[in-house]
Amino acid sequence: MAATATSPTPAALGALTTYDAHPQAKAASRLDAAAVDFEAVFLTQMMQSMFSGLGDDGPLGGGPGTDAYRSMLADQYGRSVASAGGVGLADHVRSELLSLQKGS
Repeated sequence: MAATATSPTPAALGALTTYDAHPQAKAASRLDAAAVDFEAVFLTQMMQSMFSGLGDDGPLGGGPGTDAYRSMLADQYGRSVASAGGVGLADHVRSELLSLQKGS
């Protein structure tokens, strides 16, 4: 039986020719993500401090799972605020990380 030549599918061609044309862009997006993640963690800690004085009042008040659910709620609040632009901390973290990368 003779071997027949088949042309690769466009998806296969894309997989074969996939390479990172802009490594600086990829590094910048990772740097941006790290800065936003840092701000989210900071905001989460602030939210948890705000919830600590509520006792059984406020969101998710009372019950055996209150502390666990409040920490998850604070985490979501922190992530939401950071992803929506935050309080400006990510911009400062980003610029500091860039200056550290440049060695200045």
